[in-house]
Amino acid sequence: MSAHAVTTPLRRAWRALAWYVNGLTGQSRYAAYVAHERASHPDREPMSEREFWRRHYARQDADPGARCC
Repeated sequence: MSAHAVTTPLRRAWRALAWYVNGLTGQSRYAAYVAHERASHPDREPMSEREFWRRHYARQDADPGARCC
């Protein structure tokens, strides 16, 4: 078995795991936001990641919804 035959499935598994973890932790939210902004509002500069998360957490604090605490 060649090294390529082994590393390709490992790379796919690693990418799948990274995708899953990013989805669980919410890290993919910023990437989705940027993709939306570029597709829907190409003339507008997207917020920085820092500003995006500040606004996200401010919205959560203002309207906690079903959170317990």
